[in-house]
Amino acid sequence: MGNFLAGFLLPLLLLTAALSNWSLISLVDLIAFLLIQYTAPKIGFRFRRQYLLLWPVIIFSLLVFSSQAVYLVVWAVEGYKQSVGEAWWMKLIGFMIIQSWKSPTVIYFLAVQLLVVIVAVLDIHDNRFGLVQWRCSCWSNFLTAIERLGLFPS
Repeated sequence: MGNFLAGFLLPLLLLTAALSNWSLISLVDLIAFLLIQYTAPKIGFRFRRQYLLLWPVIIFSLLVFSSQAVYLVVWAVEGYKQSVGEAWWMKLIGFMIIQSWKSPTVIYFLAVQLLVVIVAVLDIHDNRFGLVQWRCSCWSNFLTAIERLGLFPS
């Protein structure tokens, strides 16, 4: 489970968050993606990796989620004024407004940031407690099948 979460799902979510908007927040998400991809396998100790990489990702994603939510509330209370919603420094940081309900990019971005937090917390929980209850379930068979994809039978 840990290999799937930290090795595949978390980098995929971080890359999705990085490519959804061109801003400083997306740059930090891209850097976190690259750090997880290139330094995590080389560190060696899973205990060190979870505290060196996953906790900053959790803190940053929670900070982004809460600040974007506060920005949307302030934007809605102010009456959708263009001067508040279209400031250049807010776009540079990465704050977005809801342009259209047909394609609410900001809602997708917030959902991805929340999923990043959930996956990172699950990976830390998996490393700390081992998730023994999942070893004897259908998830163990599913994850074993995913891990063995591409392996040749002996």
